[in-house]
Amino acid sequence: MKKLKWKNWIKLIIIIILLIGIAIIIPHINKENKKEVIKEEIDYVTLVYEKINNQNIDKNFLKWIDDNYENALESINNKLETNEYDKKIWHEATGNSFLVLNDLYNKKYDSMDNVTVMESNSPSTLSFVGDISLADNWFIMPKYDERGKKVYGILSEEVVKTMNDSDLMVANSEFTVSSRGTPLNGKQYTFRAKKERLSIYSEMGIDLVTLANNHVYDFGMDAFLDMLDAFDEYKIPHIGAGHNLDEAKEAYYFIINGYKIAFLNGTRAEKYIMTKDATIDSPGVFRCYDTTNMVNQIKSIRDNSDYVIVIMHFGKEGSHELEKEQVESAKKYVDAGADVIIGHHAHVLQGIEFYKEKPIIYNLGDFIFNSQKEYTAIFQIVLNNDGTMNYKMLPALQENMFTDFIKDDEKERLIKDLNSWSINALIDEEGNITEKK
Repeated sequence: MKKLKWKNWIKLIIIIILLIGIAIIIPHINKENKKEVIKEEIDYVTLVYEKINNQNIDKNFLKWIDDNYENALESINNKLETNEYDKKIWHEATGNSFLVLNDLYNKKYDSMDNVTVMESNSPSTLSFVGDISLADNWFIMPKYDERGKKVYGILSEEVVKTMNDSDLMVANSEFTVSSRGTPLNGKQYTFRAKKERLSIYSEMGIDLVTLANNHVYDFGMDAFLDMLDAFDEYKIPHIGAGHNLDEAKEAYYFIINGYKIAFLNGTRAEKYIMTKDATIDSPGVFRCYDTTNMVNQIKSIRDNSDYVIVIMHFGKEGSHELEKEQVESAKKYVDAGADVIIGHHAHVLQGIEFYKEKPIIYNLGDFIFNSQKEYTAIFQIVLNNDGTMNYKMLPALQENMFTDFIKDDEKERLIKDLNSWSINALIDEEGNITEKK
């Protein structure tokens, strides 16, 4: 027998190694392919449907979830294997709440003009400020023009950055917008701006304004209607006022961090009522001296909203003390289904109360409104991925027609005051708000 040369030995060894490798790899590939086939054969639509068939959920809806959210039903099925049904599983699996998913499935937002779907961070920050005046015949706008720095002439860079960095920014717009009309007879203070001033809200990062207050009707009906048109022209969502009661009381919705949040706005601010209230067939604001309309409106949207936030223009001007009606009405709104109550109108800060674990921020006061030296704040809601909320106050000062955050000893003193005005809320040195147990 001929002896193999060493080169041939090397070739033989290489061939043997390759054959061994193939023998190892092929079964592994077959095993993985088999796994994939098994996985593809699992009907998660049916599995999930059978586990939640008592929830009255359409099987076609589940198929839509399966088509649009990869591995979502597998995740939901796994959770249902070990836990009872909880609506939180939808957001955990898809990044959207069940309500949002259902609305998307039914293409509800395509036909709604009172909803904004926002790209937002997780967690998301919702920020709120009190009264803003951009009136040409009042204190702020002359300084805005004189200083020539645009929004930085009336707000600090840090404040503007905080507002623009918020996932949602809400403010009370307390003036009418028009070149028409005359001041209401007998009204001491009347505020009006030309519509171009509304571009400043873009500089501030404002996403929604409240109009149910005691100054949007200062120059009568023509000016009031011009104001509504101006906000529409500048594409600034607004609540609390309209061409009729249905418009004035209508909620505006934001989809933030996959949750559907409804915002409502009403007023009970005037001692001598001069601002026109909206009726079935006439324009005005959503007046809420009688709480019935707001209670009914909260109830009507509660089941189709993940959260309801009610913003009220109420409270005694210039006082840190709370009115009996203010407290009672806020609690009625929580009883009806509101998750957060936020107030303004008093020109000053007022305290905070938790009622049924829901925060009532009784008054944010003036944010950038007049020539007075007044403490104010930006109130923030942090909406976490799991649907829980955290709350925070960012103390600030309006002085010399300019608003800036306060720090150090001044901040510490204001937080101490806020705690003394509050009923059962505790604000720590960083501004975090918790309920006293």
